[in-house]
Amino acid sequence: MDNIIYKGEGERIDKFLVGHFGYSRNFFHHIIKRKGICINNKPIKKSYKLKNGDNISIEKLERFITGEVLEDFAYIDLEILKEEYDYLVIKKPKGVISHPGSIWDVSTPSVVGFLYQKYKKLPSIGNFIRAGLIHRLDKETSGPMIIAKTEKGLSHFKKLFKEKSESIGIQQKEEVPLKKFYTAECTTTPNGKSFLDQIELPHYIQEIVYPKVPNIRKPKEGITKILSKQNKGKNIILFIEILTGRTHQIRYHLSSKGLPILGDYLYGKKDDHKLNLECSRLEFLDTNNEYIVVDI
Repeated sequence: MDNIIYKGEGERIDKFLVGHFGYSRNFFHHIIKRKGICINNKPIKKSYKLKNGDNISIEKLERFITGEVLEDFAYIDLEILKEEYDYLVIKKPKGVISHPGSIWDVSTPSVVGFLYQKYKKLPSIGNFIRAGLIHRLDKETSGPMIIAKTEKGLSHFKKLFKEKSESIGIQQKEEVPLKKFYTAECTTTPNGKSFLDQIELPHYIQEIVYPKVPNIRKPKEGITKILSKQNKGKNIILFIEILTGRTHQIRYHLSSKGLPILGDYLYGKKDDHKLNLECSRLEFLDTNNEYIVVDI
């Protein structure tokens, strides 16, 4: 429970809560109606006007979250690359998050927001904030994403991704009928040039990933497969397949070899470029036992 001592006079409780937490007035009306917010230990109405020194106590907000909150999702329109009864494949653009990180982010444009606006209710591995999602792409990475439309689709793809994750070694992972391919434009440092000169393609980078993000309890090994390369002026474009899906895996692995991705302010040089990393192809066995290839 959160406790806030109000300083001021005459402000409506719902208006104050919106300003303090940055969430919608309807959301707090929903909580007040269920007596989740008290003033001086007493339930109040949504029209209550605060007095200086009032003690505002708020129950843990997540207790009151329901699918109604999804009405606050920002509307965006995304391209549908393929649609079947059990699933669809959408194209996520750069700058759009896959799903909100918490209830406070639901008004940020996201893939889940698009899905809710178009389909309303989709199955979810976790809570409603991730409804329909099987996997994700980082905010600044564009590319295709598989979305589950039915429980059958959710179960099928959940099993496929789990098989990819739990298979042991490179050979077993490559046998799983699920493949994700990326293109990355990299700047070439002296170390990066030396690295590329010494390897034969395809080449596997099989090393621990240490992402620069909070709350990573135990860094894990990632496997990044460099398939081919193509010169682009002073830069180089790498064509890649990932055999694991660690956070920032491609960005970290390439940077560690002296090949930071253009526009990568975390693992490379901060500049005006956007992150030049794109998921360019998905291959997978679908619910109809067909092997599907989706290219961008």
